[in-house]
Amino acid sequence: MPRPREFDHDDVLVRALGLFWLRGYDGTSITDLVNGTGVQRQSLYNVFADKAGIFRAALACYIARVTESLAPLDAPAAGLPAIRRYMEGVLEVQRDFGACILVKTAFGPAIIDPDVRAAVEHGAELVRARFRAVVERAQRRGQVADGVSPPAAAAYLYAVLNGLAALVATGGDRKHVTTTIDHALASLT
Repeated sequence: MPRPREFDHDDVLVRALGLFWLRGYDGTSITDLVNGTGVQRQSLYNVFADKAGIFRAALACYIARVTESLAPLDAPAAGLPAIRRYMEGVLEVQRDFGACILVKTAFGPAIIDPDVRAAVEHGAELVRARFRAVVERAQRRGQVADGVSPPAAAAYLYAVLNGLAALVATGGDRKHVTTTIDHALASLT
C-alpha cells in the first residue's frame, strides 16, 4: 500500500516555481529543490518523476496564476486603464525575479522540451489574447483609434510589458516605467 503524500502539493509547486524563476531551469538542481521545498528527493520523484516534471508542474502553477491575474481584463468595461494596472501589477510581482519566467524559459535550454515550449507559448498567448480583447472593446467604444490592429496592439503591449521588466532590471525607475506605459497606451489612441 503506497504511503500517503506528506506534503502540500501546491505549496511545493510555489516554492519550486520561485527557485526556477530566480535561478532558471539549469541553475536549479534537485538538491536545491529538496532544500527549497523541504521535501525529500524520492518523494519529489514519486510525484513528479524528475526535475523536468517538477519544472513542467511549476510552469502550470505559474500559468494558473497568470490566468487569475488576467481576470480584471475580462470585465466588459475594462479599457486601457485596466491594461495599465495589469502591467504595473505584473512588474511589481516580477521585481524580485527580474522578468517573466515564461520569457526567461523561452531563452533557455528547457525550451527544447515540447511540453515546456507549449506551456510557454500558451501562457504568453493568454496575456496577448486578453490585451487584444480589451483593445477591441476599447476600439468599439471609440477609445482606441480605428486604424489600430488589435492583434498587433496586443503583441506590442506584450513586448512593452516584457521590455519594461528589462528596463527595471537594468536601473529604470518608476518614472521610466510610467512614461513608457503612457507612451505605449497613447500610441493606440
